[in-house]
Amino acid sequence: MKNWDDLRYLVAVHKTGSMSAAARLLDTNPATVSRRLARLSETLGFDLFLKTPQGWTANEAITDLIESITAFENEIESYLNARDQAPDHVTGHINIGCPPSIASFVLFPGLRQFLASNPGLEITFTGQFYQDALGDNDLFVSAARPQQGRLVVRYIGKYHTNVYCYEDSPRDAGWIGLHNKHDRYPPAQHARNILGGRDPVIRVESLTEVLSTVQGTRLPGLMPTIAATQDPRLVPFDPESEPLQTPLYLCFHETRRKDPLLQLVADWIAEQFNGIEGL
Repeated sequence: MKNWDDLRYLVAVHKTGSMSAAARLLDTNPATVSRRLARLSETLGFDLFLKTPQGWTANEAITDLIESITAFENEIESYLNARDQAPDHVTGHINIGCPPSIASFVLFPGLRQFLASNPGLEITFTGQFYQDALGDNDLFVSAARPQQGRLVVRYIGKYHTNVYCYEDSPRDAGWIGLHNKHDRYPPAQHARNILGGRDPVIRVESLTEVLSTVQGTRLPGLMPTIAATQDPRLVPFDPESEPLQTPLYLCFHETRRKDPLLQLVADWIAEQFNGIEGL
């Protein structure tokens, strides 16, 4: 193969799920991505991706190839990070995939001190929910334990959710939940059971947004226990209902076990969970 650079475009589409997102990741345009993939497809002799409602899905024939390229990329990243770090000063950029509510109520409160102690860090947070693959992240936090891929999966704690409201909130005027893509997961099912099997009348993107929507409408809503503590007037909709406990996992590629930058950030995330009561 003469055009090894084409493999970058293959991995970018696999990570992001679309030509346009891959183009942004590589700082180019979708036409260039499409042209590079077409050339690589011709070289390999088969279609690289299949178009699905969820985006572009990799042909099973290139699964091993993508894994090899990803592992190589991660090993190079780890090598460069280890080479460039001073003994007592870790620098660099890292991408974290994380549910917005975890970022808002668990990570952001400790971010100022963390950056003050590590002034050479740059961090990008991406809102992810039930994630089972890295995508374009260096590591991610997920309520779904990944079952595939060469990932290090580290249990970091449990996340408590329940339906909260105000004392004067209506009991039969509907409730606030998440978009229906979350309906099959335990927190939404738990909330539905508490609300008598009814669908939400308002749906929002994240549990963080539920809190502000509950405050604006005074309707009951599904939210993390730690979010409900932000407003002392909030109480459980059903005093008999126990908060649902959802395990959370911190995940990264196994080739980055010795990456000092990634390990610094991973340890900080774990410490944030250990330092919060009532999560």
